[in-house]
Amino acid sequence: MLSQLAAAHETIEAQGGAVIGIAPAAPYQAEHLMNTTIPFDLYIDKDQLVSERIGIGRQSLGRFVFNAPAWWRYTKALATNRRQGRITGHYSNLPGITVVDADGKVMYTYRGVGLGDYPPLSKVLAELNTLSDSQR
Repeated sequence: MLSQLAAAHETIEAQGGAVIGIAPAAPYQAEHLMNTTIPFDLYIDKDQLVSERIGIGRQSLGRFVFNAPAWWRYTKALATNRRQGRITGHYSNLPGITVVDADGKVMYTYRGVGLGDYPPLSKVLAELNTLSDSQR
């Protein structure tokens, strides 16, 4: 998802939006990504305060072990040499996407149900368009 957001970064900014990434661990990876491929800031939230605040949550061990779609995404990533590395810090950390208005009000949140579970970028951009249209 980071690479998709990086590719759409200019479009998002043209709509008056901004992108930031938040990860619970691996500051060295965030720094590397910002220095090489990601044109927006990545922040480390090792205490999971942001995830808790927007209700992203964690998954159980059973959900992790028996989450076939997540294992399929991992297998595809490994096969194409797109390993994410240790950015999540723990198997139970779930992904999410949030669109926030200029006043800091959460307008849209997608809460992943397994590792690598993100909404299509088109959905995120549609939510941003809705927000942009309502603020005009």
